[in-house]
Amino acid sequence: MLSVLIPTYNYNTFSLVKELHQQLILENINFEILCFDDASNSELNLENQKINILPNSTFKSLPQNLGRSAIRNLLAKEAKNKWLLFLDADVRPKSKDFIKQYITKFKVTDTVFCGGLLYEDTQQNKQLLRYKFGKKHEAITVKERRANAEKYFFTSNFLIEKVVFKSVKFEEKLIKYGREDLLFSLELVKKGFKIEHITNEVYHLGLDDNATFVAKTKKAMENLIFIEKEQLIASENITLLKFVNQLKKVKLNKTLGKFYTLFERLAINKSSVFYLSCMKVCYLCYLKSSYE
Repeated sequence: MLSVLIPTYNYNTFSLVKELHQQLILENINFEILCFDDASNSELNLENQKINILPNSTFKSLPQNLGRSAIRNLLAKEAKNKWLLFLDADVRPKSKDFIKQYITKFKVTDTVFCGGLLYEDTQQNKQLLRYKFGKKHEAITVKERRANAEKYFFTSNFLIEKVVFKSVKFEEKLIKYGREDLLFSLELVKKGFKIEHITNEVYHLGLDDNATFVAKTKKAMENLIFIEKEQLIASENITLLKFVNQLKKVKLNKTLGKFYTLFERLAINKSSVFYLSCMKVCYLCYLKSSYE
């Protein structure tokens, strides 16, 4: 009935799997939990091996790194059940009824369900740029998510029928971090499937430090350039690319591109979402100038 699919990389996922396993047992349904490590060769996999002790649960360390899209496609391919619940490794369900709430959706077809994201308001988290960004752009109300369903589709917490997934899949051309969720959601809509946002959140744990998050953000900008070059999405459908292309038309891209390192330092040192946004624009300008 339900396959819970968790891609991981250098992260201890056992506590998450144990919590999900307990909820699944209580629901008395046919289930499996598959957790694949993307060739991190991490010492944490010693803990992850404990997953194999739990009934109907499998942990596997892949011999070669596949990337964020391909590993999700592999998990779906190996899943045995009709419904697939995708979760990131560094999350924790908010509710003890997390699984039960998703089970209530099993009678609905041609619809993908997104549970949403939350962030823990700890003093340590509040200092982090990743927390500030997440609170502003991800941990938003279900009403706001429903108003822009494709934009707020996140791979970290969603339920989908296997037959629907087979017709869409994640774009394996994307190797670097970021934007695979946007491509997936747009393809869902293009093929006539509905994205329904519900209140069934997970907490995003294991937040990156500022330097790591900014580095990942730069990789996501590089993915945007790749998406545009490969014509995977029309640039008019991505607000940031559309804006940068307008800057290019008035010949501001080369000038602005010189400032990305300044805004990168400010974003890291001041944990500023504003400076991060400035860096994203300037880094895209820099990348476009480099390709001319």
